[in-house]
Amino acid sequence: MQDAGFQRLLETLRQDANLRRASDAALAELARSAERLEFEAGEYVFETGQAASRYHLVESGRVVLARQTPSGKVFTYRIAVRGTPLNAVACFRERERFFSARVAERAVVVAIPCRVFRDWVSANPEVAIGILNTMGDLLDGAYTRILDLIDESVETRILNALSMLSSRIGPDLPLTNADVAELVGASRETAARVVSRLQERGLVGKSRGAIRILDKDRLDASATSPFFIL
Repeated sequence: MQDAGFQRLLETLRQDANLRRASDAALAELARSAERLEFEAGEYVFETGQAASRYHLVESGRVVLARQTPSGKVFTYRIAVRGTPLNAVACFRERERFFSARVAERAVVVAIPCRVFRDWVSANPEVAIGILNTMGDLLDGAYTRILDLIDESVETRILNALSMLSSRIGPDLPLTNADVAELVGASRETAARVVSRLQERGLVGKSRGAIRILDKDRLDASATSPFFIL
């Protein structure tokens, strides 16, 4: 009989939209090579420049994927929550990590050696197809975000980002003004002014370290296009 810890690992793997394409037996095989890692807020799961040696999947908490430019500016690519892989694609190429994964609140992350993960995906073509589809979505998202950064105002980019995140996570977004600024490539001061305007319009509420969506319908109606986070 499988113990509770193993069952918890299986349930976490099933949260990944691509991994759950595999059979229960195949997932159980993968789970036997997995381990659960615990991180406190501020710790790094991995950092830019490190070799990609393991596949990571968030079981609980919140992990921010970001990259810092030589000038010190930080760009957030993704806010990973339960069921979000941090670097599935990285296991299929021999390169240093392009971004870092920093824990924003206490998190548990499932880790699987890349070699094991690659071999398992090769033996489960339905999962491989899902990963390829995800890669296509990420490329489309990157292109859309570049266009947003060039063509859209900061307020529009923030509206798009909040609309997307609230659809994915829910009305309570654990974001500071600095987080919002990093998401859309704006200064913290500009992001704070925009969030204040949205608050005055009754679209959002603001508390320490969090933004609550108060009127999802109006927020979505004000957004102009999907906002993709890589």
